[in-house]
Amino acid sequence: MKKGSKPFNPNDFFTTQTVKDIVPNFEELYTLNFKEISLNEELTKRNYEIISKEYKDFMSASLADYYEFEVDEIV
Repeated sequence: MKKGSKPFNPNDFFTTQTVKDIVPNFEELYTLNFKEISLNEELTKRNYEIISKEYKDFMSASLADYYEFEVDEIV
């Protein structure tokens, strides 16, 4: 090991993303009514999924009400 280097920690690369973090990349989502359309289905089309257990489809029409839910990128 080189002097001054620290051991590899995989947790250094883990970041939590929320709906609020990713929606600026998908501005068309702001125009949809999520009382009629599943946000999770729309995000799946964009290679993301909501992983928060509290999430339920059709909870609110407003995208802002979903901002705090965690998402994961589909690889």
